[in-house]
Amino acid sequence: MKIDINDKKITDFRELVNDNSSFVCKKYKNINNKNLWNPICSCMDWITVSIRFLQDSPELSENIDIRVMQMYSFISAIDIVTESITQLHRVFIDPKSIPFKSEKTIFLNKLVDVDDTNYFKEIRACFGAHPVNLNPKDKGKRFASWPFDGMNSGSSDLDVLLYSNIPNEEDLTLSLNSNELIAFLKSRYEYLDVISEEIKRQFISFKEKHSQITINTFGSPLEKLKTLAEESLIRFDNDYYESVINDLIIIFGTTLDGEEYQTEEVEFKESLLPLIEEIKTNLQSVEIKDLEYHSLIYINSSLDSELSYELPKFYSWLYRGEDDPLLNYYIKRLNKVSENKYKFNETDGCDKSFLKLKLMLRRFSSELTGR
Repeated sequence: MKIDINDKKITDFRELVNDNSSFVCKKYKNINNKNLWNPICSCMDWITVSIRFLQDSPELSENIDIRVMQMYSFISAIDIVTESITQLHRVFIDPKSIPFKSEKTIFLNKLVDVDDTNYFKEIRACFGAHPVNLNPKDKGKRFASWPFDGMNSGSSDLDVLLYSNIPNEEDLTLSLNSNELIAFLKSRYEYLDVISEEIKRQFISFKEKHSQITINTFGSPLEKLKTLAEESLIRFDNDYYESVINDLIIIFGTTLDGEEYQTEEVEFKESLLPLIEEIKTNLQSVEIKDLEYHSLIYINSSLDSELSYELPKFYSWLYRGEDDPLLNYYIKRLNKVSENKYKFNETDGCDKSFLKLKLMLRRFSSELTGR
């Protein structure tokens, strides 16, 4: 049964949720001591599964028994989408309400006078969810018959008789109209647009709120960076910005021994001041974007290819501080290519070695080579 629906909407929704430096995840992973990020992920996953099933569902079988179970799968997929949309509504819009409450616009020839959402639940119960254990609100119990082809082809694809356990009680007929079910599905699926607008509104509100709070940075570059680290955690909690700030803190919190490094060290640190200001500017305006002065600290060096094996391994040691049996080999290679100018030594520790490495790469950078 071909349905005019596809997974683009849920794919776009997932991209929005994961966008803006994972704003949604960071906001909802702890709301009043509840992890609401997990239900968000669950809903997105099951909507995706259901929509992909529906958009590629096979043609209905001529065999009535097989067709009935195909329709039950069809109804179950719609139910999953509906329940997931309701959960997302409760997370993002209002935890105490449900969408589409009291609406009666889709199912026209209803057996009972309830809204569309509750009538869909009646259909789901009778056509497969629990057909042999129905509990109507009036009296007694009902039991669904073997589904059969609808008597009115224009308004019904399948019918069931609802038997009562009360003697001499009349049977009721419940009809299933696939066009109405598809309309019901689309109305719920399209509600993702409403939730998407709410997510966008929340992010804009977050930006406006924090951009009005002035970031006061005083003192030395190191003191400024510590303030920026705190602000980054509040405003972005962005891995990229956090990494750059932490690397800058290492550099400005470290001083090399020996007069031969002083001038070069001072020049390097001064060259990084525009990067610090750029980080502050972006954090102040709550702008999530790549840093233009990124290359001041992550240097494109002529040594990158020559040390293509050693540099990643050495960085791994610098950041993790874990033992590496080949550390002495990396150090010898660094001293060799730099003609022992920086005297790399394991006793320097990670921070001093990090600063020495940055000075060495800067000296051999494409911008400074041949100067």
